[in-house]
Amino acid sequence: MPVTAPAATAVPVGGSISPRGAYSVTFLTRASQMGTIAIVAPYLVDRGVPVGYIGAVMVFAALGSAAAGLVSGKVIDRFGAWRALVCGLSVAVVGVLAFIFAPAWPLMGPAYLVSAAGTGTANTALRTAIALGTPKERHERTFGTLNSVGTTGALIGPLLVGLVVVDGTAAAPWFATAMLSTATVVAFLLRRPAVPDGAPPPSKKGSAPTDEPATMASVGRAIAPIVALVTTSATMYGVYAVLWGLFLRGLGASNLVIAWSFVATMIPVVVLSRYADRVLPNTNRWLVSGGAAILLGLLAFAYAYTGTVWLAIVLSVVEGLLMAVAVPVTYALIARHAPAGGTGRAFGITSAADSISSGLGTTLAGVIIATGGVAFAFQLAGAYCVVGTAVALIWWSRRHRTAAAAA
Repeated sequence: MPVTAPAATAVPVGGSISPRGAYSVTFLTRASQMGTIAIVAPYLVDRGVPVGYIGAVMVFAALGSAAAGLVSGKVIDRFGAWRALVCGLSVAVVGVLAFIFAPAWPLMGPAYLVSAAGTGTANTALRTAIALGTPKERHERTFGTLNSVGTTGALIGPLLVGLVVVDGTAAAPWFATAMLSTATVVAFLLRRPAVPDGAPPPSKKGSAPTDEPATMASVGRAIAPIVALVTTSATMYGVYAVLWGLFLRGLGASNLVIAWSFVATMIPVVVLSRYADRVLPNTNRWLVSGGAAILLGLLAFAYAYTGTVWLAIVLSVVEGLLMAVAVPVTYALIARHAPAGGTGRAFGITSAADSISSGLGTTLAGVIIATGGVAFAFQLAGAYCVVGTAVALIWWSRRHRTAAAAA
């Protein structure tokens, strides 16, 4: 497998963005995304969308994110992370404005797709910039900080939207426009030059020098086990998107507790993600990532046998602790094993797989719950996550042994 060039020499064509800039843009885009998600259903109703079609409009966002993952990676590798970032943010702003001024509600879905594709491109560009702009040994710390800042934005976004929609939901998409526009300005101001002083010039077509240009197929083969691991967890969380509120309501939780229960999971992520590199530092990072994913799957079984709201909240704190380790370590693995010149595509493929599998889990959740109930849904989702992660670990181990034997 080609080795990704050192970060100091792997600066994308067209420049990149500093880690500080990446954190700022991530905060703003996540605040925009989660703020929009928190209020989009009431907003659509106020705009005259029939209740039965709200889901159809919202599914365009998942389609946009998946499409962005498949397309944006190649754009990033060819033209650079910074250019793709600014372009993605600009497209997102245009999409939100089209959403606001759509003359008829059937046009709101395509506008939502454009906006989601823009933010998806921006997110992929940010991860690529972090991967190529920091030394390999700092990847977990930097991705952990990125995850922490993004989760903070996800927490604050809905709170800010709550303030601007006091007199009606019409102001909600304008909030998103303001956040994304500010992110675009920040990206412009904190641009990093294309070639640092004393560094050799980068490849003309790619994010890193390479003798063997990366293709989508070669990138996919290189990170396939990691993608398999990500998709199993994402599918489980897709089921959770439907399952969690019903689960807590069945335990007798109030609507307020249900609405704020996600904070219990997010706070450990905000506080501890930047320290993921300190967890079992001498252990193979693939085993750390896979082990955390297996424990997340086992937690699903624990939820299935939980009888009180507060125990469920305590378990969700444990879940947050595991996510604080799993996400940064997995991002670092993607950056480390992407072929030279294919870092953008590696993150793009992973993002697309995440969006598709999460959407699949959400789509199937209703059927699973209707068939076997809430506890069965937790058990099935957890079993899928554990088995899928185990398969990914075995796949990776066999590939590693084969590569070692060939060497």
